[in-house]
Amino acid sequence: MVLGTLIYIGWRAARSQANRPKTRVIGPDDDPEFLWRLSHGDNNPR
Repeated sequence: MVLGTLIYIGWRAARSQANRPKTRVIGPDDDPEFLWRLSHGDNNPR
């Protein structure tokens, strides 16, 4: 009985990890200000 409970808990934990959304990498194309500076020329370089 105890072994079955441990297996069930482990299976549930593994499933909850699999359903978690992947972290998303934010790139420069996600920054509207960066895109605006690319298209309009950067008069104020940093």
